[in-house]
Amino acid sequence: MANDFQGKVLLITGASGTIGRALTQHFLALDAIVCAQVNTRSLEAHPNLHIFPIDFKAVGVARKLVESSIEATGKIDFLINNAANQDVFPLAATTAELADDIFHANVSIPAEFLALAVKAKVKVCLNISSIEADSARPGHAIYGASKAALDALTRSAGQELAPMRTLGLRLGLVGTSGIDQAWPEGVNSWKQSAPLKRYATANEVAGVVEFLLSPANAWATGTTYDFDGGISTKANW
Repeated sequence: MANDFQGKVLLITGASGTIGRALTQHFLALDAIVCAQVNTRSLEAHPNLHIFPIDFKAVGVARKLVESSIEATGKIDFLINNAANQDVFPLAATTAELADDIFHANVSIPAEFLALAVKAKVKVCLNISSIEADSARPGHAIYGASKAALDALTRSAGQELAPMRTLGLRLGLVGTSGIDQAWPEGVNSWKQSAPLKRYATANEVAGVVEFLLSPANAWATGTTYDFDGGISTKANW
């Protein structure tokens, strides 16, 4: 089977988190070149890996990452907006500053990346979203609102930025090391509610991302896909 990603360049934000690390390792295994934005954590060295330790609060972060990636590799074929601010706080405790911090990372920066990507002739941009864009959860109101805005951005980009394709992936609970012990009430609630009775692994997410970016999905743009164990298909009453 042909490898569609050999020699292709991916810019992945949030590359040192659970999902970002899995994405990075997955595409490196496909002989792709990965430009990885990291914040507080790092990644293992690899000949095809370019690591950029840049905080999203830095001025001009999107432009700096795009320009640095092109300088290092000569091009960007795919962009994955994976980094996110997932701060949790009650809606009654919300301030404009708290909301602005979340929207800055989850909407404003991805929007600037999209604008820069189309100028850099990126083939496909993928925005990592969350089922909380559609499903309210106490304490997650602003995060959910930011992901709903990101989904709207994906739809608009699919219309305005073609032939560059823009896609979204709306994720349910993805397991991390120790999550069952650290958050038993949330994990148990998820398993009881989800039709498939389990959470996803980061490697499963990476496999879906490979398909979404591949030529097999070349007729899709502006679309956000659900990958949530079927939980979004359930009636809430």
